[in-house]
Amino acid sequence: MRTLFLDLASHHGLLACVTEERILASQPVDHRIGDHELIPLFEKTLQTAGLQTGDLTHCACIIGPGGFMSLRVAVAFANTLMHQLKIPGAGIHLSDLIAARVCHGEPCRTMTDASVPSFDRAQDDTLLWLHSTKKHELFVRGFGSYASLWPEAAHVTVEDFLAQVPSGAQWAGELIPEHEALFKDKKIRPAILRPAVEILPAFLSQQSFADTLLEPWYGRGW
Repeated sequence: MRTLFLDLASHHGLLACVTEERILASQPVDHRIGDHELIPLFEKTLQTAGLQTGDLTHCACIIGPGGFMSLRVAVAFANTLMHQLKIPGAGIHLSDLIAARVCHGEPCRTMTDASVPSFDRAQDDTLLWLHSTKKHELFVRGFGSYASLWPEAAHVTVEDFLAQVPSGAQWAGELIPEHEALFKDKKIRPAILRPAVEILPAFLSQQSFADTLLEPWYGRGW
């Protein structure tokens, strides 16, 4: 299994060649890119991994949420690759990737934080994924015991979210500064995340791949 992983949706995007055991090569994508930038980056990643395009056996792409053009570029590229190479693909919601990166029940070290406290496993098993869209709106999804509140990614107003959010909840995702400040006052705490490259081999091995074309997820019925 030699998978191309493509994330142009998140603030800290990533292009990577991944096997079940390790990352062969990766390139950060920290800004919006178009087709003319993506193809050279793809070729550079393959070269670093020591692979040819035809060596890829799977393709995994974050399908949303994210910028309108970023998602279109990523999904179109993934679909083209799947079609040309006749390989299966997996469309992955950003909330699933974020949830997989959360440290659970044991001390967790990241590349940027050498000393991280441990948390109680019962607390860590519950998580809110949050993603700002506008000043008064966001996406939310619950994991663990919070899944009963928002079992699927939902587009809600900040007012409705604050009326339902449990005090002390742990969250992970991408928020605008206004939301971070507002939610901090509600005593919800940010989760500690592992770098994506640390969890990708195991995470991608658990995905379901198929020949079906991928579709962007915008979350508003677009």
